[in-house]
Amino acid sequence: MNAQTYLEEHWIKNKIWTHLSFSIHKERFKSCVSYLDGKTFIDIGCGLGHSTDIMKTLSPGDWSGLEFWEGATEAAKMLFPDIKFYHSESFDLLPVCGKFDSVVCSEVIEHVGYDQDLVNGLLAITKKVLVVTTPSVEVNDPGHLRVYTVKTLRKLFEGFDFKIVKSPVFFYVIVRTGG
Repeated sequence: MNAQTYLEEHWIKNKIWTHLSFSIHKERFKSCVSYLDGKTFIDIGCGLGHSTDIMKTLSPGDWSGLEFWEGATEAAKMLFPDIKFYHSESFDLLPVCGKFDSVVCSEVIEHVGYDQDLVNGLLAITKKVLVVTTPSVEVNDPGHLRVYTVKTLRKLFEGFDFKIVKSPVFFYVIVRTGG
């Protein structure tokens, strides 16, 4: 399922962004921003921009978002005109948006077929800290391709300075790039 299909047939149709106000997601956002460093931030896989806006309120700074379906990017620009949004058709993100002090990619990696390509793209735009979250348990979501384990996450980030934090529902992978 590509980004457009997922966003149109699940996220928008079911107004999934309303779930972001649930306590489990509020805690996820608080955890994500607690690891950030610097002043420039980007939310990768931001959908319609709701998550980007929430994190911006929790950690003020120069926030941007990037989505893989142009229709969502355009909607995000209209919904949140004070945030800069980018669109990319691929995981080669550096030419599209440049580098940021901290990069957040929350609840996206389990949706993509080529997860290592996504990780490489994320690391290419990260100056200081990359935060990736993914469910640590099976979730009823039509777009999920896999459930990660500590072992599979370690393999994905092998060779980098990272730690994995497990909450009851999410894994947080925090990568320090030393930039």
